[in-house]
Amino acid sequence: MTDTTDFFLASVEPHIRTEGRMLFEIDGRRLDINLQHPHERAYAAKLLFKAKHPQSDVDAFLLQRFVRPGDAVLDAGANIGFTAIEMLQAGARTVLAVEPVPSICQRLRSIEGRGVRAINRAISSNIGNAPLILSTLHNQGSSLKKEITEVFPTVFGETHQTVEVQLTTIDLLTETFGHLDVWKLDVEGAEADALRGAKHTLSTNPPRVIIAELYDRFYDEFHQLVLPTHPFAYRAFITREGYELVLKDPSTQPTDEMHHTSPMYVFLAESATNTGTTSAESKSSWLRRRLESVLKASS
Repeated sequence: MTDTTDFFLASVEPHIRTEGRMLFEIDGRRLDINLQHPHERAYAAKLLFKAKHPQSDVDAFLLQRFVRPGDAVLDAGANIGFTAIEMLQAGARTVLAVEPVPSICQRLRSIEGRGVRAINRAISSNIGNAPLILSTLHNQGSSLKKEITEVFPTVFGETHQTVEVQLTTIDLLTETFGHLDVWKLDVEGAEADALRGAKHTLSTNPPRVIIAELYDRFYDEFHQLVLPTHPFAYRAFITREGYELVLKDPSTQPTDEMHHTSPMYVFLAESATNTGTTSAESKSSWLRRRLESVLKASS
């Protein structure tokens, strides 16, 4: 049998149909893959050929690194549930999978149960209703924030399509379902709003780890909000040589030695250790920036 473990998506994608559906059983859960969507074809390639796909593998590597056995995990922007399954495989006891698009959440419900709870809400700073701008290019990327349409105009088209969705907050989720050890936020530009809706939780019972996809214009605001509780920030990369996860200073930009993916960050209450190539912030740097944060908050 041919060893496919070194195959990348580009080498196997031509052999995968671009229409129709495939049904996979993963750890007793039936995951329905719609092959017209590129990211779902990537999932199929991973499941069929063990193909390497840096864009989704960086998520998987981060979960393997930071999720501990028995953790309760928040998957904000859960899509069809592939990442929720990876959270369970990494050791999570429960996954709160929150997805705002009703039609996608309906698919997410197919894996619900035995540790996964699907919630059809958009995470924001308050409870209520709001228009969600829908991705017209694929079934990823829908957003509450108009700013994200300026970052990815082709994803949303010239005329924006919207759907009214219900909003929730992390404070309400933790009040309802209990403490969440790890938060993974992929909410398309609304990450800072998610933190504003988590003020009580952050001040009284914060998570151990926050993982977030943050494009440049959204990073600074998010970082300032999370700095008092999670002062150690890292940017995650996968190396070309060895195909390994490395954590770098958050200002690090991708180089030719790294696979290019969406910008993924990790925020920790304590410095990451035993990471080899990980670039940790110094104690003096942390104290200086912590003081700056406190002074700014009190001014």
